[in-house]
Amino acid sequence: MKAAVLFRTGAPLRILDAVEAPPPGRGQVFVALSHAGVCQSQVMEVRGGRGPDPYLPHLLGHEGVGRVLAVGEGVTRVVPGDRVVLGWIKGQGLDADPIRYRWRDLDLNAGAVTTFNTHAL
Repeated sequence: MKAAVLFRTGAPLRILDAVEAPPPGRGQVFVALSHAGVCQSQVMEVRGGRGPDPYLPHLLGHEGVGRVLAVGEGVTRVVPGDRVVLGWIKGQGLDADPIRYRWRDLDLNAGAVTTFNTHAL
């Protein structure tokens, strides 16, 4: 997948090809994204307005729209093919483990939701 990744605050995001996502685990959904929004909190984060970022490099994006491709164990509210809206506010459901994407030999951190990428877990 492609992803826009923050490597250094105050610097442009880098567009990476061949970012790898693990298969969906318990409580996780794998989504092909079609749209993403840009919120002020993400702009502030990129610019360093939240102070030093201990999670660099990491994927960003707090809201988006897409289609479910696969679901992990325990997921009962959506099935592959469903259209979904992704948001950073926690909803009902299982608490899933944090996600680590990979690019080459590098771990890429991610929050509960990332949408500046073509696919998201």
